[in-house]
Amino acid sequence: MGIERVINPETSPEARFGYELRERRKKAGMTLAQLGARVALTGQQIGNVERGDRRMDEDRARRCEEALGLSPNDLAQHLPRRCRKNLTFRNFLPWLEREKRATEICAYEGLVIPGLLQTREYAEAICRGVPGVTPDQAQETVEARMQRQAVLRQGKTPYLYAVIDQGVLLRPVGSEEITRNQLQHLLTMGRSPNIVIQIVPLRAMSTSGLVAGFVIARTAADGDGAAYVDTPDGGRMVDRLESVERLKFWFQTIRADALPRADSLALIEKRLEQPWIWN
Repeated sequence: MGIERVINPETSPEARFGYELRERRKKAGMTLAQLGARVALTGQQIGNVERGDRRMDEDRARRCEEALGLSPNDLAQHLPRRCRKNLTFRNFLPWLEREKRATEICAYEGLVIPGLLQTREYAEAICRGVPGVTPDQAQETVEARMQRQAVLRQGKTPYLYAVIDQGVLLRPVGSEEITRNQLQHLLTMGRSPNIVIQIVPLRAMSTSGLVAGFVIARTAADGDGAAYVDTPDGGRMVDRLESVERLKFWFQTIRADALPRADSLALIEKRLEQPWIWN
């Protein structure tokens, strides 16, 4: 029998659910294999859920409640919000799995700060401005975005390379205070050893970045790669080798027009020192 990994339920929503599942399973005196057999999973898959390495959907969480003799919602209430049925962005879930396993993430944005680097207030201002989205839907999206950022705080943190157009620094979002706080957060994150932020300056006259934002995730162990491309209806994941390779080339082309890391952070600092006049 292997050594059981200690779970810190505060590291991510998935870790919280895994912790709660393990506690209830042990209290019921059931092994991983026994619980798995009750919900059509293997013992190893249940173990992955308990360690926070795999998500469980709401239907299976309800089946676990029945198998463990729990009252309704006793376990399901701990599911990450994006795993529940009422979410409007299920097409984003496969991407979250890829991003969570990634050892390297490359993000490009020409209109807003990349989601992995957004403050809550900045994200709220963006999500509230999406046409046709209700306040509840906007808040769900914000919560999912904040939970997604856990990949930058997990034990084995991926390297993040974020390339951002200078126009993003000039665009007010929400209010002056929200925008200033976001840029200050960007500076803080950009000084992290595993995060590289580069700005494509306006003077570069670059046209290669005049595309929708996208994110590429790569896992070094198996060379597996996928990308997520923004679209007006929420975006889509692509994992065809040809498409991912084309986006990698596109990212490197845009990055070639960007300032070095230190100069990019200096440009953000300079923007924070400037008057905030928008007309």
